[in-house]
Amino acid sequence: MKIIDLTSYIASIPRKRSLNTYYGDIPDTKTITVLVQTDEEITGIGQTLSHAPHYGDTAESIKENIDNHIKPAILGQDAFNIEHLFELMYKSIGKSTRYPVTAIEFALWDIKGKALNVPVYQLLGGKCTAGAPLHGHAHRLGIEESIEHIEKLSVEGWTWLKSKIGFDVQTDLIWYQAIHEAVGDKVRFQLDGNTGYTLGEAVHALTKMEQIGGIALFEQPVLHLDEMAILTERLDAPLQADEAVTSPRSVHEIAHSHAAHVLHFKIEKFGGLLQAKRMAAIGEAAGLELSVAPYFDIMAAAAAHFAVSTPNVKWPAGFSDMADTLLSSPYLPTSQVLTPPEKPGLGVDIDEDKMRYYASKWE
Repeated sequence: MKIIDLTSYIASIPRKRSLNTYYGDIPDTKTITVLVQTDEEITGIGQTLSHAPHYGDTAESIKENIDNHIKPAILGQDAFNIEHLFELMYKSIGKSTRYPVTAIEFALWDIKGKALNVPVYQLLGGKCTAGAPLHGHAHRLGIEESIEHIEKLSVEGWTWLKSKIGFDVQTDLIWYQAIHEAVGDKVRFQLDGNTGYTLGEAVHALTKMEQIGGIALFEQPVLHLDEMAILTERLDAPLQADEAVTSPRSVHEIAHSHAAHVLHFKIEKFGGLLQAKRMAAIGEAAGLELSVAPYFDIMAAAAAHFAVSTPNVKWPAGFSDMADTLLSSPYLPTSQVLTPPEKPGLGVDIDEDKMRYYASKWE
């Protein structure tokens, strides 16, 4: 089955509520979607993200790499040879990034699943978990607004919520103290610092937060692995690596330095599902468990297929709260576990008119 064409689109999808983090205020998400066509009239769909300017590649550079470097390298190739195509794609862009590779790699799995009439998780080893566990997301708001928001999420059934820290130590401590006093033990919190603290700030802030109570997990409060390793020794709560998780080598280094207990997988950074499975195996060998960011749309389906076929995916992550979808039918969680679609391939379908509409707004 030969690849005969590839088309990419940049679209900026608005969030229902702007995401407030140490990196800044994020009102929308820039996504790059691809359609990969074959000579047997099977089209695969894939997607990746741009986190720029906060980190990673810009949307323009991702599209440029796809259109001008990856596409010429894979046209005429057998779409089933995903391992070989991964190497071709990665080499074609000088091994400088994997964000562009991810979108096409997802589309190749979609093609293979559709051609063999099986969902992608069957190609990855079959089901061994229920899917991708989810937590609720408590947006970092003012204290009174946060309490109201968290109470609402608690009524909806969420007992594990993620929120953001890493802004200013005293502001974070005052905020968390007030939140915990208001909601008590109804909710456990995953507090994500997005590398915003220095080591000294992290030691002070996180030990105080543990004393307040209600901590389920701290997520990458500092940047460097040696600093993370110090925190794993000082804190009682588990520590999750996020920004540090980028490649198979990074998982080895995190394990070797004892810098985390949990790894947060953002598959768009890795180059796709093959790399994610390699990294999961390294983590499993080191006794590390995983959470998987599902994001939304095609990426969410890919994450669910990965999670349901990977035994050490045991920790929750948050589903992105988007104001619209690029899919013909929305793919949303129906419980606190995101289960993969059962249709062949990734199991979701793109709405090409809507995709082109959002792409035109970007242009």
